[in-house]
Amino acid sequence: MATQTSVKKTQATKTFEELLEELMNSPSEKIRYNAARVLGELGDTNAVEPLIDVLKNDKNGSVRLYAARALGELGDPSATMPLIESLQEDRNVDVRVRAARALGRLGGEEVVLPLVEALSDNNSQVCMTAADALVEIGDIAVGPLTKSLKHDKVNVRCDATRALGELGDATAVPPLIEMLSDEWVNVRIYAVQSLGKLGEAMATPALIGVLQNTEENDLVRAGAGAALGLLKDPRALLPLRELIMQADELGEIEDTALKAYKMIMAANWQSVPGATANKKSQQAKKV
Repeated sequence: MATQTSVKKTQATKTFEELLEELMNSPSEKIRYNAARVLGELGDTNAVEPLIDVLKNDKNGSVRLYAARALGELGDPSATMPLIESLQEDRNVDVRVRAARALGRLGGEEVVLPLVEALSDNNSQVCMTAADALVEIGDIAVGPLTKSLKHDKVNVRCDATRALGELGDATAVPPLIEMLSDEWVNVRIYAVQSLGKLGEAMATPALIGVLQNTEENDLVRAGAGAALGLLKDPRALLPLRELIMQADELGEIEDTALKAYKMIMAANWQSVPGATANKKSQQAKKV
């Protein structure tokens, strides 16, 4: 503990110029990546060009990683293209992950397509980080992500489907409904989850269809039931009730359907025929 404290104090007393000197010229990779880390935390954009140089040319992956992280923290647009190049070309997985994260912080239309392309990276962590970065960027990512739903690679379709649910844009509902018929079960699972998160009632009939389809995977059907609970559309009450009543015992699908039924009833009891009278009767008994 004492050693760590003394290291922090030493770093805190170093001047900006000393940190730059260490970043560019120290033979120690540990000193170089620590210098990159501290320069990012200092917030001085005069460090951007040296950090870009390190990102491009340092032979050590950890140093490049911290350079990418620092550039994201500094938020200077001039780092956008170098970070895109690192995302696309760096052999080190951790550097690509950090580059994707930094691009999410920088934002801008020019980073969207490279991040969408990174959804097909051969490393799942890079794919997921790229998807999260697109979510952080916001609405301008909706169009490119929607196009990615047609991608040949299943992991790209999975990550795009998941990200669209996080973005909260209702224009994604129709293309996500189409993903309910994707050949891969993981894509369909993400599709029902995303439709639930978006909360748009236009998805209700499609989700009811999934719930009632006994040929469908159980996880997808259960996910559709959970999504219907989030939508709180009273049109789902009868299909949910029928599913529950037909079951000899409650499995995962029926249990999820029951929870969804209760959620919808709680949100709509005043407008459901007969529910108002039952509610008043229950209240009278309590009195």
